[in-house]
Amino acid sequence: MSVILTRKLSKTYGGRTVALTDLDLEVRESEVFGLIGPNGSGKSTTIHLLLNFIRPSGGTAQLFGEPVTGTRHRRRLGYVPESINLHMYHTGPSLLKYYGQLSGLTPRHLSQRVEELLEYVGLDDVPKRRIRKYSKGMKQRLGLAQALLHDPDLLVLDEPTSNMDPVGRREFRELVLDLKKKGKTVFISSHILSELGAVCDRVAILQRGILKGVEDLRTWDEANDDSLEELFFKTIDGEEA
Repeated sequence: MSVILTRKLSKTYGGRTVALTDLDLEVRESEVFGLIGPNGSGKSTTIHLLLNFIRPSGGTAQLFGEPVTGTRHRRRLGYVPESINLHMYHTGPSLLKYYGQLSGLTPRHLSQRVEELLEYVGLDDVPKRRIRKYSKGMKQRLGLAQALLHDPDLLVLDEPTSNMDPVGRREFRELVLDLKKKGKTVFISSHILSELGAVCDRVAILQRGILKGVEDLRTWDEANDDSLEELFFKTIDGEEA
């Protein structure tokens, strides 16, 4: 089943700035899929189009077989942006309970779910600390817990480890692989190639809004001597970093 499907998806800003051109992409069920590319390559634009934050200039995009402009797929979707904006006066548990209530979770289920998720993302040891005293990495992990509250089938992550230390990144890798075992689909945009190489089944490489290629990392090591980083620079012809 195609969880994400785009056909000739394009976006031009202001009639002049071309951000994405004719993107054909398919992400399958229970797959960890990475989107990589230099700054300005169209990664964030792609995510914003998929989430219907912005409208395309051309082409189509679907989630779970439904146009992204629809609403039925929303309960199956979780999203963590690169820059997380949280209510700083909350504690981690109180913030998750607040959003859980908005998601329609019952009080009994919600309390258990909050406890499970705080442990899952490694924040169960600071239940009384206000979010304003969290580090950037802690805020990122809390945002991930928030996205997982309603147990979504698809998780979209935009630069999820940019604010994490090495320990946090290792824990993130383990978490993503665990989500895959549970049958979840994870779509990750990142410029940290080592992170994607460790967790992704496939990766798509964007450059200047154009899809340069899609590689299956599950068979990559058997067929190639290059690392993902070497593949990346060969694909973009070394023109950008």
